[in-house]
Amino acid sequence: MEKILYFDCFAGISGDMCLGALIDLGLDASEVIGELNKLGVKGYDIEIKKTNKYSISGTDVKVSLNRTDDSVHKNSEENDQKPQYQENAHNHRHDEKERSLADIRNIIQASGISKKAKDLSIAIFTEIAEAEAAVHGKSVEEVHFHEVGAIDSIIDIVGTAICIDMLKVDKIYCSPVHEGKGFVNCRHGRLPVPAPAVLKMLEGSGIPIITEDIEAELVTPTGFGILKTVSESSSKMPEMLVECVGYGFGKTETGRLNALRVIMGSKKVDNAFEGDAESGQEKIREKVTLLETNIDDVTGEILGYTMEKLRKAGALDLWYTPIQMKKNRPAYMMTVLCKESDAEGLSDI
Repeated sequence: MEKILYFDCFAGISGDMCLGALIDLGLDASEVIGELNKLGVKGYDIEIKKTNKYSISGTDVKVSLNRTDDSVHKNSEENDQKPQYQENAHNHRHDEKERSLADIRNIIQASGISKKAKDLSIAIFTEIAEAEAAVHGKSVEEVHFHEVGAIDSIIDIVGTAICIDMLKVDKIYCSPVHEGKGFVNCRHGRLPVPAPAVLKMLEGSGIPIITEDIEAELVTPTGFGILKTVSESSSKMPEMLVECVGYGFGKTETGRLNALRVIMGSKKVDNAFEGDAESGQEKIREKVTLLETNIDDVTGEILGYTMEKLRKAGALDLWYTPIQMKKNRPAYMMTVLCKESDAEGLSDI
């Protein structure tokens, strides 16, 4: 069985929505926090709680600064302090440090989280860094993360990677993303929605974007960076047996449900199916080859002899079908089912 995760971005996507939705699938929030603590990042408080919005039960994640301790892992570089600001319409509060991609990579690599979570976290940050570099006309090394380099976005991205690792999924897909319109205040001033970094990441992503008549930023660089990195493709929900559904709530009031919905399910792979109830064993369905040929002007004795010879040579099944051929002469179509490895030899016969 193949385990599938599907991101349904009907109200956009942000980092905290991702983390909340994945935890809402049934993960133990305390275990996720325990893994996040291995980052060695301090100076924040995280609140993960079940709540209800528009009569839908889901999970809300809130990361806030703890001003009593603003230190981070010893491998991260200290930078000049900057005034506090908000990333976007999802109303994240941010720490006062700027960090380069190298700083963030060092924090993650020096942590005690799993290798898979480390690799995925770094891949997401690299995707966002490359977009920011292109937008600002700088090299990736010159980019200093403001919004996504803040503590809460580090927690959102690394927390999402930890959750995906815990869920042990095989394939991840996503829907088109729904975005709002208007402008958003950020570190570089008042910029149009979608944010320039989001538009850059949309290039070549294969993920369609749908603009809603809502004056808000629904897709953040953090959220889209996660989506682009983890998703294999964007399409309607794939065929699967739905096992559980999670909702992660956004912070912006849009007049309707503002949440990311993730659906987890399973799908039978092409060459296998579940075992029978008696044995409980998994059975493998082999691929077989179908051989066909039309035969006329031949006796029944020859047809019978050929059938016997093919069976002895390994044919799994074979039969004759009455047909008509040239000048309406009665004839037979011979059909043979065999293993792929036996096809050439049986064809020669």
